Amino acid sequence: MTISKASKATLADVAAAAGVSRSTASRALNDSPRISEATKRRIRQIATSCNFVPNARGRALAVGRSETIAMLVTESLDELFSDPTYGAFIGGITEQLSESAYLPILLQASLPHERDRVTKHFERRSFDAVIDISPYRSGPLLDQLRDMGIPAVLCGQLEGHPYRDVFSTVYSDDIEGAELAARAMVKRGRTRIIAIPGPRDNPAVTDRVRGYRNVLRDALPPDRIVYTGWSASDGFLATRRLLEQTVAFDGVLAGSDRIASGVIEALRDRGLQVPGDVSIVGFDDHPIAQTVVPHLTTVRQPLRAEGRKAAEVALGMIDGAKPSTTVMHMEFIERDSL
Repeated sequence: MTISKASKATLADVAAAAGVSRSTASRALNDSPRISEATKRRIRQIATSCNFVPNARGRALAVGRSETIAMLVTESLDELFSDPTYGAFIGGITEQLSESAYLPILLQASLPHERDRVTKHFERRSFDAVIDISPYRSGPLLDQLRDMGIPAVLCGQLEGHPYRDVFSTVYSDDIEGAELAARAMVKRGRTRIIAIPGPRDNPAVTDRVRGYRNVLRDALPPDRIVYTGWSASDGFLATRRLLEQTVAFDGVLAGSDRIASGVIEALRDRGLQVPGDVSIVGFDDHPIAQTVVPHLTTVRQPLRAEGRKAAEVALGMIDGAKPSTTVMHMEFIERDSL
């Protein structure tokens, strides 16, 4: 059988040219172990020579998988694109999946109509697994994933581990990281410390406050913990309020490098020196930590490695692996702000 290069062949054309059934041609092109390597090579050569382009939907039906993994984001798009944490997670996930046949897709679910759309995709089984990069805001969506039996990996620890043995979890030890930061402050000789850890309702913030207090104990009472958002402006405004209220402090434990950069700016506006008057330790070790002046002492999270691990675990769950928990360790990075 001869097929013009200018035309697009179908699976039936490939099967006819190879003298095999359509099911055999499909299995060969999908690398089925039921087909010999010699037959696979011959059918692939025929498919190439006759300009056959596999149909994604047909392949999904043949292998029983969509070969896509959804990255579920329940934060707003503004936060997604302004917070480097999410970019690092997504970068690690896509790097790991680039080594496989799986395509990552972004599944936005911050608004009610977006969550309704996501639910429909869950019901249609539009993807083979979900990696939730902001699970603390996912609410009922996690229950839906559980009830539908869709493999999922949570990039972050939820209070009380409500989905233990249901979903896999990959996260960095925020308590450990916060303890590293607080010990550095104590070693530096700072005794009047303020914590600006981020949003009160974030589980990572809860753990970081716990880590700070494990070290500082009564030296960090509740009235010296100021909850904010994650941005530089949040750090700036919180610090300015503290200065206006004449709260005395010689150290700031910031829940993100962006918060820390805002703290530095507010102190500079008041003529205070970092670290001469106030020491600052950030969190994450995003690029801003090395561009702000002075360069920021911080706690490094292995965010890209977390993303890679989450993708690796998701692929394993698709193949039948049981849910697992992976805890990654943080590293203290000392620069000029301590």
